[in-house]
Amino acid sequence: MSVAINQHSGKDFGQEPHISYSQLTNFLICPQRYRYQYVLEAEWERKSAALPFGSAIHRAVENYYRALQESGEVLSAETLFDIFEKVLEQEVLNSEVEIVFKDGENLDTLKQQGAELLKVFTSEIKPQKIVGVEVPFSVKVPDLLNRGFLPVRLVGFFDLVEADSDGVYVVVELKTSAMRFSEVKLKHDLQSTVYSYAMAQMGLATSDNGSTLVRYDVLLKQKQVSFERYYVSRTLEEHQRLVQLLNQVVKAVDLGVFYRLNGWQCGECQFLRRCMSDF
Repeated sequence: MSVAINQHSGKDFGQEPHISYSQLTNFLICPQRYRYQYVLEAEWERKSAALPFGSAIHRAVENYYRALQESGEVLSAETLFDIFEKVLEQEVLNSEVEIVFKDGENLDTLKQQGAELLKVFTSEIKPQKIVGVEVPFSVKVPDLLNRGFLPVRLVGFFDLVEADSDGVYVVVELKTSAMRFSEVKLKHDLQSTVYSYAMAQMGLATSDNGSTLVRYDVLLKQKQVSFERYYVSRTLEEHQRLVQLLNQVVKAVDLGVFYRLNGWQCGECQFLRRCMSDF
């Protein structure tokens, strides 16, 4: 199974026109922000502390799964915290842009929260057969107007791909969240649709409708930290709607349709000052 997964890992995203889930959601949240980040490659003005925190948690968990896959070693919560702390300090203390903390939050409180989350992770996680860790994908997207395929590919990384005893794949995405995932969020979640579509295009779908099961492992950053799992599957119709959305966004980008969208997304925008003075 690992051969089937890894044969897609040789793509260098920087060498081909592409769109990722992050790019897609950035455009949907605010096309102007997409323009600053991906077209102009503008320097960030600030960065939410949630970004380095999430990166540090992901790096620690990635090491957990790699050790388990490569040697069968189960890393302790203390070992994971050491990795987490090192990455967090490096990204916060060496950042060239301002790190924005929430009220009552600082580097020490983030470390404490990270230690609690990783302790919960190691006590609650029950891995199946690990097929791949940080698995890259790069798949074609049909061109609905001109037929053939779009000039850009859909790319990204699966945090983890597991298989059960019957060889059925599941794509696993680790999340840190302050809130539980609602039924509405799971029903309309775009990332799981992207992942399911990508696996289907790679010939690794696990159901008759061309879908692959996606599981969210969620570390809840609440007063009492906890761990929850959510399973999502997608239909062929949802894949088709994703293809339509990708066609529309790629066309808008090609035409330079980058309008400003003011709202909640402005709160932690990394380009807020420039945007507000850019006319």
